Formats: sequence, structure tokens, C-alpha cells
Amino acid sequence: MESIFKSLQGCYETFINTFFSSEKEEHYTPTDDIFHKQKIVRYGTDVRNIQLPLEQRAQAAKNIGLLVYTGGTNAGMHASEYIQDLIAILQMPNTSAKVRILVLQGLCGICYINYSNQNKVKELNIAHVLIAFLTEEEDSSPANNSFTVAKFWVCYLLTVICCNNIPYIKLLYELGGQRLETKLKFLSSIEWSGWPDNYAEVLFALLGFHHVQRSFDS
Repeated sequence: MESIFKSLQGCYETFINTFFSSEKEEHYTPTDDIFHKQKIVRYGTDVRNIQLPLEQRAQAAKNIGLLVYTGGTNAGMHASEYIQDLIAILQMPNTSAKVRILVLQGLCGICYINYSNQNKVKELNIAHVLIAFLTEEEDSSPANNSFTVAKFWVCYLLTVICCNNIPYIKLLYELGGQRLETKLKFLSSIEWSGWPDNYAEVLFALLGFHHVQRSFDS
């Protein structure tokens, strides 16, 4: 499990350091709880504002995740009230890959090593939404496709939620079954360029599919 934690941390060092190096906002102390709470509330208001373009709301969702990652437990508590709103965006029909990716990135930050928020997304049945995303078919080539990138983020989010959360691992194994195993095997065969790890492969092993496959092959 320690190797999985290092893998998760590597992903955030890759993506989040890039984000903050390009930020033009005011200087702040990352551990300042007041700063994080104010920012999360501001972005949360944007997430809930149905008058805004959906992509802008999704960007606000990503920003909440980034603030939780840098703000720790207290920031995660402030962000928890917006989890249902983020999942609601994911459930909207015909959402673009870009919107999905932004919201998934936000949920990754909110759930990263935060058992309380992991349990909240579990209670909100996010597993059904994410498995549906993974198993839907694309019309174009999967090797260079924005929807494939969205599926990469689904794999990463599921890895974040499953890490050190045995009940959720069992739930995903039971819900996903053969469909999930087949899709993860396929996604693990694709080049994960720019990622610190192949999270379809990580999730495949975490759910125990490799053990099942080995028992059938022997």
C-alpha cells in the first residue's frame, strides 16, 4: 500500500506543481485555513451557479480540489459540502470530455488521503457513475482521444478512493465485475504519456483482478 501512496503523490507533484507555477494570484501561506476556506467558498459558489458556462463551473471544481490538496484536513472539510454538486455535474448528459476531466481532477484533490470525503463520495454512489464512464465506448481512436484522457482520470480517482479503503475495493470489485476488468486491462495497454504511473494497471492490481486471472490460468 505504501507504493500506491507514493504513486498517488507522484501524480499530484506532476500536475499540481505545474498549476501553481503558472498561477498569477496573490501570495499566500498554503497552510492558512482562512485563505483556503474563503477560496473554497468562492469557487463553490461558482460551481453552484447554473447561470455560468458549464466549463467555468467545472474549472471552479478543479480549483477546489487543488485548494484541498494544499490545505489539508480542514480544507477537505470545507469542500465536502460541494461534493454532491460535482457529482451532479458528472451525471449531466452529454458533458464534454474537458468538463469531465476538470470535475474529476477536483474530486481527486478533495478525496486525496481524506477518508471522510472518500466515504462521502461512496455514499453518493459515485462508483456507478465512474464505472459507466469507463465502460462506455468511444467513436474515435482511443490512443489519442480526450475521452480516453477522461478515463485516465477516472482510473486515478478510483485509485485515490480505493487506497487504504478496503470496503470500497470490495464494492468496486462487485459492481464492476467482468466489464470493469476488461476495460482496465484495455486501458492499461495504452501509453500513459506524462503520467507518473499507469493507474489502470494500478487499479487492476488493487482490485485483485490479476489474482483472479492467475487462478483461472493455472
